[in-house]
Amino acid sequence: MIRILILLATSVLFFYSCDEDFNPYAEYKENYALTCILKSDSAFQVATLSHSYPPDEFNSGNGAVDPAIVGADIRIWYGDSVYVFKDSSITRTDTSKYSTPFRFYYNNRFKVRTNKNIEIEVLLQNGRRLKANSTTPGEIFFQDESTVLVPPVSSNIVQFYWDPLGEGTFYCPKFVLRYRQLINGEHVERIKEIPVKYIQQGNEFEAVFPDPSNASTIVYSMDAVTRALNEISDGDVNKQNYSVYEFPVFDLIALDLPSSRYVSSTGQSFDDLTVSVNVSDYTNIEGGLGIFGSYTKKNYDRVRFYKDYIESFGYNFI
Repeated sequence: MIRILILLATSVLFFYSCDEDFNPYAEYKENYALTCILKSDSAFQVATLSHSYPPDEFNSGNGAVDPAIVGADIRIWYGDSVYVFKDSSITRTDTSKYSTPFRFYYNNRFKVRTNKNIEIEVLLQNGRRLKANSTTPGEIFFQDESTVLVPPVSSNIVQFYWDPLGEGTFYCPKFVLRYRQLINGEHVERIKEIPVKYIQQGNEFEAVFPDPSNASTIVYSMDAVTRALNEISDGDVNKQNYSVYEFPVFDLIALDLPSSRYVSSTGQSFDDLTVSVNVSDYTNIEGGLGIFGSYTKKNYDRVRFYKDYIESFGYNFI
């Protein structure tokens, strides 16, 4: 999967899978896939369109054929407005499979809000239509039991709670520390995601990050927080060159039901979704495959580090 900033963590690429069940000599049936996950934290909305290709192209010997579809008309109904998407492309950073530019559609004029109906319709140049609809997730409310001070008093965990938004809703938590590093006389802003825990593999420690789930709480080990803080200056004896911000960032994404069902059915992480035309994964696209959905995002802004805790690493506290 191609990961590029403008597609954020929600893009779903569509490719003609070549797994054990795929037979390129079987009767060819063209399939289409639409992917569009609308965001509440950015006005830059992205959609991708792809299709399968016939066996003669699959076996052409000229490399994989880019499955992207261009020239389609994509419209989204949101509130009282209709938003038309534009066709665009960027140069691929990875050309190992496709050498052509990466094609996508975008609109940069709206963000979604909570509990809103959304609808998409795609008209392909061959006259085929793809449709889907959904409702954006409700508003996220964090509970008072959530951790405020790190490290917590008389506890070896950091835990966040939120009100559940309904049966079937999946959530994607992310806990990040912010810091500055002094490099050649200049302060460079950096971030580091904190894992929920580390697993020791021989002499190495492997970070474990949270997967999307329908749980309305997340627990981070204090050992993981401490190890993450140590890692930002790993191998550098000049600890005073690091300044950690008092307030880390805990963000929570709530997926709408179609996105939640897709994540649940595929078992894939939210930032690495893929759709294969020969796999019967969940789809909510009428007339094709893929996923149309949305997410809302909220920051828990009460959590903060103790000054003495940060300074115990030799870091500055800012």
